[in-house]
Amino acid sequence: MRRVGQVRKRDGNEAAIVDALRRVGAFVMRASIEGGPDLLVLWRGTVLLVECKATTGTPTPAQQQTAQEGWPIATVRSPQDALAILGVRAV
Repeated sequence: MRRVGQVRKRDGNEAAIVDALRRVGAFVMRASIEGGPDLLVLWRGTVLLVECKATTGTPTPAQQQTAQEGWPIATVRSPQDALAILGVRAV
């Protein structure tokens, strides 16, 4: 279990994903909640929960529990994946 304020390890592709989302006008906030998404994305009045995973990354047990509880978290592995959940073509 993490201590309050402890920083999570970020996937190497996260910066490129955040950059792609911001380039198309999305507001992005990085989150650090155990079992929660990596990013909170505000797009055209809707908040999306986004989990960044490396190509071979798999959900942690805490993330699996969160999904089982019904939280709608989108998993993305690339900037193109991230733009696709917004319904936007790569720019």
